Amino acid sequence: MRWKHWKLVTVVIMSGVMLCAVGYAKKAKAKDKPRSAAKAGETERKVTAAEVSKAALATLKKMAHGAKITEFAEEIEHGSKFYEGSWKGREGANVDVLVTDAGALVEIEQHIAADKVPAAALKAARKAAGKKVDLACERKTMVLYEIKFRKGDGLCEMLLTPDGRLVKEQVEKGKSDDDGEHHGKKAVDDDDDDGEHHGKKAVDEDDEDEDDK
Repeated sequence: MRWKHWKLVTVVIMSGVMLCAVGYAKKAKAKDKPRSAAKAGETERKVTAAEVSKAALATLKKMAHGAKITEFAEEIEHGSKFYEGSWKGREGANVDVLVTDAGALVEIEQHIAADKVPAAALKAARKAAGKKVDLACERKTMVLYEIKFRKGDGLCEMLLTPDGRLVKEQVEKGKSDDDGEHHGKKAVDDDDDDGEHHGKKAVDEDDEDEDDK
């Protein structure tokens, strides 16, 4: 992998994570409970469009593609404020989109039928829930940013959420930006040397043949 010196490379990683929750009624009831009951410092409350920040509202409307946003919520998680908008998708399924207060896309959740879940994920869910239990399934797409840069003698790679939380960090020591170029140049030089040697050998053999004659 070639690294550019102190260059930030942003990659939107779209990961399809399948979440299956047991029981439609339980899921709906759990969503209405304030998150402060689950984790200290985390809250969720329904709000009106007027209470949503302008940047967040603009992103939600853009993601809705003209669909009517039927519900808004304000969430406080990890010390940051988020807004969620809900609407019906083109196929009639419920869609929930989470954005930061500044309008950055964080997460997309779309309700799907169980037969739309990959076989391996569905099998794992059935094993945990039981074959006769109803499954409420959602396809969750999360947005992460991969940022790479050079620091000292190491190449650093950070995976961050849109609100700045570190998901993963990796540092590779002893590599330089020119590693790939050097390897490439060496390969070219070797080819050139081989070509010159083969060419010279062919010429020398022709000269010997002429001498024999």
